[in-house]
Amino acid sequence: MSTKQNKQHTSDKKESQKTADQSNEQTVTEEVTAVLEEIIEETKPEKIKGEIVTLTDETNLLIGDRPYRIVMDYREGFNAEKLGERYSEVLSRYDYIVGDWGYEQLRLKGFFDATNRRAHPDQRIDALEDYLYEYCNFGCAYFVIERVGGKKEKNTQRRKKKKNQNRNNQAHIDEKKAPVESMRKQPVIKNRKPASNKTTTKTTEKAAERPTKSTSKKNFTIRQREE
Repeated sequence: MSTKQNKQHTSDKKESQKTADQSNEQTVTEEVTAVLEEIIEETKPEKIKGEIVTLTDETNLLIGDRPYRIVMDYREGFNAEKLGERYSEVLSRYDYIVGDWGYEQLRLKGFFDATNRRAHPDQRIDALEDYLYEYCNFGCAYFVIERVGGKKEKNTQRRKKKKNQNRNNQAHIDEKKAPVESMRKQPVIKNRKPASNKTTTKTTEKAAERPTKSTSKKNFTIRQREE
C-alpha cells in the first residue's frame, strides 16, 4: 500500500470515528433531555378540578364549604353532580356562576356583581343576556347560582369603613377651619383727613412764611391848586 493510500485510509478512519463520537453525544444528550422532561412532568402540580356539591334545600347549596343559592334554573339546567365535576377553584372569586349546556357538555362561566365598577362590563351579571345570545346555543338549558355572603360582606365592610373615614376627615377639616376663622382680626381702618384739608393747611403755612405785603394804601390828601 502506497503512502498516499495510507494517508487516505487514516483520514477516512478519523472521519468515521468523529461521526461515531458525534452520534454518541447526540444519543446521550437526547437521553438526558428525556429524563429531565420526565422529572419536570412528575413535579409539575396538577390543577385541582372538581368539588363536592351538597344541596341544603331546594334553592341553597354548598360547593365545598362555600354557600350558594340557585337564582335561575332554565329548562332544568342545574345538575349538582356535573357542577361538582366541572367546578374549578378559579370560579371562587366570582359572585355568580353561570352553567350552560351544549352538546351534552356543561360549561361554567363566572360573573361579578352588577355594582362592581372595577370589573369589565362584560364580566358583570347584568351582561348575562348578551353572553347567552353570543356564546351559547340558542334555547339551551342553563342555570345561575349566586355566592351567599363572603365577598359581599367584605365589600359592605369596606364601604362602611370608607364612609366613616370620610366623615372623620370632614370633621377634622371642620375643626381646623373653626379656630382660623375666629382668630382672624378685622382690619382697622384709620380715618384719613380729606385731601382738601391738607391742601388748605399747606397753603396757610406757606402764606405765613411769606412776608406780608400791605395791601392798604397810604392815606394822602390832594390839595387843590389855588388860583
